[in-house]
Amino acid sequence: MLPVPLPPSIIMIVILVLLILSAAIGFWKFTFTYWKKRKCNFLEPTIPFGNAQNFFLGKRGFGELFGDWYLEMKAKGWDMGGAYFTRRPVFIPINNQLIKRILVTDFAYFQNHGLYINEKIDPLSGHLFNLENRKWKNLRSKMPAAFSSSKLKNYTVIMANFTEVLVNRLRNMSQSKLPIEIKEVLSKFNVDAISACLFGIDTKSLDNENVELMKHGRAFFDIQFCRVVNTLVLLIPRPILTFFKFRVFPTHVTKYFMNFFSDIKAQRAGENIKRNDLTDILINLCDKTKSVSDIGGDGVMEPLTSTEFVAQMHLFFEAGFETTGSTQTFALYELATNPDIQNRLRVEINTVLNKFNGIVGYDAITEMKYLDQVINETLRKYPVFPILPRLCENDYRIPNSNVTIEKGTLVMVTNLGIHYDPEYYPDPMRFDPERFTSENKAKRPFCSFMPFGEGQRSCVGKLLGILQSKVGLISILRNFKVTLSEKTKMPFSFDKSGVILNTNGKLWISLETIE
Repeated sequence: MLPVPLPPSIIMIVILVLLILSAAIGFWKFTFTYWKKRKCNFLEPTIPFGNAQNFFLGKRGFGELFGDWYLEMKAKGWDMGGAYFTRRPVFIPINNQLIKRILVTDFAYFQNHGLYINEKIDPLSGHLFNLENRKWKNLRSKMPAAFSSSKLKNYTVIMANFTEVLVNRLRNMSQSKLPIEIKEVLSKFNVDAISACLFGIDTKSLDNENVELMKHGRAFFDIQFCRVVNTLVLLIPRPILTFFKFRVFPTHVTKYFMNFFSDIKAQRAGENIKRNDLTDILINLCDKTKSVSDIGGDGVMEPLTSTEFVAQMHLFFEAGFETTGSTQTFALYELATNPDIQNRLRVEINTVLNKFNGIVGYDAITEMKYLDQVINETLRKYPVFPILPRLCENDYRIPNSNVTIEKGTLVMVTNLGIHYDPEYYPDPMRFDPERFTSENKAKRPFCSFMPFGEGQRSCVGKLLGILQSKVGLISILRNFKVTLSEKTKMPFSFDKSGVILNTNGKLWISLETIE
């Protein structure tokens, strides 16, 4: 029996589909010649993911992906290399001197992060981390005043006031002998601490009196939402995202924080409150222009709008809430699995505090050198932001090479990869605070440890973040012995969804009160 011939319409559809597929494959292959044409070493891509298969298949997280690229290129002996996030070319610097040029020496070529920002459609996106060019420079120049040494001393006193509530809460929880999801508790402590230090308000999160604030604060870090945002921002040009009114922050989150921080501003104006903190600095920038020398050509900074004020307040809230909690949680995980390190740190804490009558103050914390080493080693293994994105602003010819980074190219400095580079950190998976003694730090080159970035774009609030992490850890370790609960899933792995480095699942610990 002869086969029934297909109708001409079906044949035409099949041919059309094949032509479209052929054209798409051809276009993809043409795109994948970008680095070859520019005579730059590159990782061999595959259709359609480029070199990002492991990310899209859920095998590696966002930061892990770029860290893997760095380590693979380093193993090949390259000073730099190209890769593809689907069809978008990405430049990865490997050589330490080249990284220094990008972040510091030739910063003018790479001053912007190149992330999505749309202050009209998505007001909270207009924060310092996303701002660009003159607007970023002018605002950035005003921020250090909120994080001076004198301010940090005052912040230490404020944060220490919340440690008694934290310890009492943990003591009550430990008496039940049940595992404790420690990041949940630390997040509440950090919300209370950062809100009191920078905004002058008592949120009472540790007393479970501000559930809405915690809920909306976590919304941006929703796992699946983060994956969608990260992918779209890298894949789709900003004009297209703007055209479709793309929002990084959900509408209900924007509305909540617009009201929350506007109320703080109104309260200060109504009650004539002056604390000379971050909130006051930003309020002053709303009220009048400020002359800024040698910045931006016209030397004058436009007043902040109400939405710009809220965007900055929200940025520092999220940074002090989520990222600090992650660092503290990772530190406790490592201390629980390395009891000798935990015991040594506890001895130092008690010894130093005995000199200061048991008071957790700025000067006492400064004397805790081993605590500083533990925090730094935690930040090495677990940099909260594992990548440092930069957008090339103008064609940049790399010195002593034939490679030019073209304008508009995405450059990814991967501090996660650098922090796991065995050239700088032998046996990088091992948790070893001795890496950060003065002698060992001096052996490593500049830009080999960058948990907060480097150069002019480094995190302006990093000293407060470190201080906050230390205050929380001191209060726990002087009162409790920390062990890992069997409820924590091992082996330990990272969440595969977000840009922020986070745990894949919750970390559960057990606490034994020290009498």
